[in-house]
Amino acid sequence: MNFRILALMGLFTFAFLFSNVQEANALSCAEVGTPQEALELYNGAVYGEVKHIRGDLKQEGFTGTKETTRNILVEVERSWKREVDSQIIVATDYTWGYDFKKGNKYLIYISEADGGFSSSPCSPTIEMNNLDQATELFGEGFQPQRQVDVEYKMWFMSERDIDLYIAAAILLVVTAFLFRRVKRKKS
Repeated sequence: MNFRILALMGLFTFAFLFSNVQEANALSCAEVGTPQEALELYNGAVYGEVKHIRGDLKQEGFTGTKETTRNILVEVERSWKREVDSQIIVATDYTWGYDFKKGNKYLIYISEADGGFSSSPCSPTIEMNNLDQATELFGEGFQPQRQVDVEYKMWFMSERDIDLYIAAAILLVVTAFLFRRVKRKKS
């Protein structure tokens, strides 16, 4: 096989792997009413400080659909409708939804799915400066059930598609091997 054809195939494969596809989301949120009515729609609510924010790319297999989520580490001071630990990671939508800021305190409505917590872009998250505002709405609620440190889980989250880098490295090694082979045959 001609080296030029192999090089072109490698170039097109490389370009295909690193092309970015833009996703568009169209969604409108229905009004949920009062904070108490909103609490009935979700598995619970937590009040706490956002300690860390990090994106994470999730993909089923090598060619599955990619979904980027924004994860927030919350130091929980109080919860309602369910007990939670002192720190939880809440997945939120990456492209739209509430714009959380590190160091600020929020009342976040949460749902539980696949062993983790998430916050819908349509949930009425409220930035609050003190716990008294939340207890006026929902009562005393629950203290964290146990003290935990889950910040280490944030280290393993990445917005980069590592599969693409692995595929590119393999492609480069194979191309270099074929190039050397073709070069040896000519000499």
